[in-house]
Amino acid sequence: MSVTAVGPALDLDGPLPVARKHSLLETRWTDPDGEMGGVLKAEAGDRWLNGVNVYGYPDGVPRLWEPCSAGTFRPKEEGDEVPGARFDAFVAYFPLSCSRLGMGDFEDWYDRARKAINATQSHAMEAMLANGVIGSTNPFLGDTNLTALSGGVVSPAAGLAYLENAIGRVTGRMGMIHATPAVVSRWGEGHGLANDSPLGLFTTGGTPVVSGSGYIDSDPVSQPGGGTTIDWVYATGPVEVRILEGTNTSEEESLDRADNSVVVRAERFSLVEWDTALQVGIRIDWAA
Repeated sequence: MSVTAVGPALDLDGPLPVARKHSLLETRWTDPDGEMGGVLKAEAGDRWLNGVNVYGYPDGVPRLWEPCSAGTFRPKEEGDEVPGARFDAFVAYFPLSCSRLGMGDFEDWYDRARKAINATQSHAMEAMLANGVIGSTNPFLGDTNLTALSGGVVSPAAGLAYLENAIGRVTGRMGMIHATPAVVSRWGEGHGLANDSPLGLFTTGGTPVVSGSGYIDSDPVSQPGGGTTIDWVYATGPVEVRILEGTNTSEEESLDRADNSVVVRAERFSLVEWDTALQVGIRIDWAA
């Protein structure tokens, strides 16, 4: 039996864009009161759009003092300043262009851009966190405050051990590990990562792990030197993200009458911050 097709090709929607599992926006944790951390609810009019000053908690680990030693007043170390930094909001957007003659319904076209940004917005947050944005003064993982844990390149197993120890040594509390998908695939269950949970990936020591495509090709400004199979992996304190959908432009605002083209942009106003008390990284060869 033979079939002859006559006429124009049928228009079909491709597979729906789907967000990556275990990305920054998919990673959660709970505080001692059971409150969920990670992505925070944002509403129109929230003042964080003007920028925020993030104040952390006392840095480092507790000092020790033995009160029975000789002397009436045994000297104690003075306290440290509370870590903190200024973070400004930024915009992640997904542009989509088409000729007005062939695009069909304007709102349907806008919805395509919106679905694309929904699936990829975590990549934008991760890239901002790792590399910063030109023109922004926000702290980022690869800025000059980064502490490299090793002068060389280490294996995935050694790199995870370095990061876990650094989290414990520097802060003595829960941290977060930011790794590329390649490095996370080498850790895997039984090689440093515990069973998957509804909150995301965790090390066997209980540290949340982000598998972020936005961390790929991160190259710190003062510690360059990645490679084909070498990725920078970072550890920080818990990261909080606020996201607010931008205002849609109208069809008239999106239309360029000079060539009858339409460009729609699905936007996300975003703020990504941590208390900057912990900022360490290490180069890992995931092929080792």
